[in-house]
Amino acid sequence: MRLLYTVLAAISISAGTATSFALTRPDVSPAAPIATCTARDESYGVEWHSSDESETAELTRWCRAVGAPVIASGNRSDTTPALDELVVLSWNAHLSEGDLDELIAKLRSGALTSGKPVNHFVLLVQELYRRGDEVPAFGANDRSAFAIRSRERDAADIDDHAAALGLSIFYVPSMRNGPQLREDRGNAIISTEPLLDPFALELPLARQRRVALGAGVLVDTGAGPRRLEVIDAHLEPLSSPASLWIFKNPRGRQVKAILNLLERPRFTDPSLTAGVVLGGDFNTVKDGAREDAYRLARAWSSGMAHEDTRNTHMMGRLDYLFARLPDGWKASTRRLDERFGSDHYPVIATLSR
Repeated sequence: MRLLYTVLAAISISAGTATSFALTRPDVSPAAPIATCTARDESYGVEWHSSDESETAELTRWCRAVGAPVIASGNRSDTTPALDELVVLSWNAHLSEGDLDELIAKLRSGALTSGKPVNHFVLLVQELYRRGDEVPAFGANDRSAFAIRSRERDAADIDDHAAALGLSIFYVPSMRNGPQLREDRGNAIISTEPLLDPFALELPLARQRRVALGAGVLVDTGAGPRRLEVIDAHLEPLSSPASLWIFKNPRGRQVKAILNLLERPRFTDPSLTAGVVLGGDFNTVKDGAREDAYRLARAWSSGMAHEDTRNTHMMGRLDYLFARLPDGWKASTRRLDERFGSDHYPVIATLSR
């Protein structure tokens, strides 16, 4: 039954080509040099990290097919929120199908937080997309996922959101959304607060290029202003054709790469940080909470008071938020009861002491 479950997951979740081989490698280093591609240009102000130097050439073929990061500054508040005033939410928007505007409106109104309006939030969003000439022409040696086509031709993309929301936005495309379309898709962090020192980490390659991204958000913990670091990840649901797509699980290795990066002083020095929140679509379609991806992230966490373990997708519990917080601080997660047009339910975290 577990094998049948995984095959069904491959059919329902996979939207990309299987173009690269999954290799067994030692634990990864998050500071490997990276080959040139326009999307990684340092002039965009993004600090880039690679998980495995031996995969750089293949990752560059994927990277050449996508556009540059999108960074937008929102309307700045004059106050720094207390850590317990900040809400963090993770959601796979399923490209244009998810209604981001409605989600934000309900969050701000208090409809998602027992009637208490939310003035300060961070959204970790997966599967947003961008269309237009910012996405380069597709080259003969480039790599692309299959297209996830929008049912609404003029549905808002990341540039529309950046222009209309008045929020801080950091978007990094992971892959092209079909070789024939001038579109890419990836993760975004969207916040009421300024996003400080954005960075991106190219995860170990299995089937498609996947980029985790992060930034700092200034909060007050009671001991003065500190940075809460937030990380947004979308892990690989399948392996490569070399393992018939389902007989190797790449997600544990991808989480290890993220946790290796989080050992740096930026994320561990208590004089700098108010903790770290890691979230996203972990695509744990095979064994759920028994997978290494979940177990590693959960073991890393040190401030989880409560987890809502309900399914977030028809294939099970795929979406998570984890937190490592200062002593005395805790995070509680809850799955929302509305999908807002997506095929995933959002997961929300509240912080308290």
